[in-house]
Amino acid sequence: MTALSVVIPTFNTAAMTQRCVRAVLASMPEATEVIVVDDGSTDNTAELLAADVKVIRLETNSGFSKAANRGVSEAKGNVILLLNSDAFVEVGALRALLAAFDDPAVGIAGAQLLNEDGTLQWSAGRTPTLAWIFAAVTGLGRFARFFRRARKDESRDVDWVSGAAMAVRREAWTPLNERYRFYCQDLELCVRARAAGWRIRLVAEARVLHGLGKTRPKDRACMRDDLLTWGTAHYGRAWGRFARVALAFALRAVVGSR
Repeated sequence: MTALSVVIPTFNTAAMTQRCVRAVLASMPEATEVIVVDDGSTDNTAELLAADVKVIRLETNSGFSKAANRGVSEAKGNVILLLNSDAFVEVGALRALLAAFDDPAVGIAGAQLLNEDGTLQWSAGRTPTLAWIFAAVTGLGRFARFFRRARKDESRDVDWVSGAAMAVRREAWTPLNERYRFYCQDLELCVRARAAGWRIRLVAEARVLHGLGKTRPKDRACMRDDLLTWGTAHYGRAWGRFARVALAFALRAVVGSR
């Protein structure tokens, strides 16, 4: 029986994906399968990896959600780990994530992401508010560190975890929403799981280096649109109309002040 399925969607990141796969193969628990979903790459990703892991080849680039859903549809594990191709699992990370599911109430477990210098990267949080969305889209969120408590390297229950390294119990899995261009799929999945009664857990012992933005440069317009799509579905159409107008004014003010 397969305990863990590691699903790695990738698009034109052959070198990073090879590094990611090597780290997984070097430290994975027994009864683990690795599935790379090549989302229409043109850099020979599939050919380079076919000898080491199962590769699913999509003929055209369809986006992260569709690639991830396809990989999960062929996965056999009781726990499915979605892993970005720019992630590098440290020794023991996979076992720590898998161990989190010893608690039958845990539906999703996320890794503690690290920057390449070893500092903590934002890996989880509470359900976003309008103020949070403003801060994320405008870039003002970088000043939040002056007002919030220092990030702690500790396991805890959260509302959502990052999809860069997110493990999901088979029973808690629902397909990622393919409407999103790049952001919010992880957030929506976690919110749905919590609504269904599952706990969401950040696992501090599961340490994963994450090359933030290396698979895709940060696109604030895309982030704005995806967050507004999620927020409208979560909070309602009236919220969505107000948020769209308010965010447009906020962005104009921030750009104008530079």
